[in-house]
Amino acid sequence: MRFAGIIAPLKRPPALAGALFFVLGAGIVANALFLQPRPHPAPLVYTRVASAPDSSQGDALILAVQAELSKAGYYSGPLDGMAGANTQAAVAAFQAGAGLDATGKASFELLSSIRAANRSGKAGAGMSATPVVAPDDRVAAVQDALARSAYGPLTADGVFGPQTRDAIIRFQRDHGLPLTGAISDALVVELRAAGAIDSE
Repeated sequence: MRFAGIIAPLKRPPALAGALFFVLGAGIVANALFLQPRPHPAPLVYTRVASAPDSSQGDALILAVQAELSKAGYYSGPLDGMAGANTQAAVAAFQAGAGLDATGKASFELLSSIRAANRSGKAGAGMSATPVVAPDDRVAAVQDALARSAYGPLTADGVFGPQTRDAIIRFQRDHGLPLTGAISDALVVELRAAGAIDSE
């Protein structure tokens, strides 16, 4: 009897059934639109724009390559896992120095090569065609020319270091030269053609 007394009021007002139906429908719609952690793989209606992946985290492979290139003296930028222009240039410079195709793209094979070079102490071979032992007039002239061409900041101290190499790589990339990061006759000729070095 008690059960029948509970059911009876529910049968009477059709408004109660309508209200229940409305609440249930609103819950389903709210769940579909706002409460799902990710988009449905095959939605009938697109309700929101898929968010772009968070690039602030960086990439683990790129980060490892940056760290190894930094140890090898090819990279002096931030260890952020981003494959930016400096990272690509450093990768290309290592590849060129190791006799590989200078693609500028990181890979697990490249990472293994850099680690092997670091372990053997051969990293940086071919990094510079100019001795780094003492200040050199040719290095100083190239540094001055690069700084005047807005490829600095550089100090024309005649000592070949990571900043000089990075500036050379940027200049080489902009002028269609091989990305070696080294001072060469072709580099000097191009700097002279650009008006950064006075003709002798």
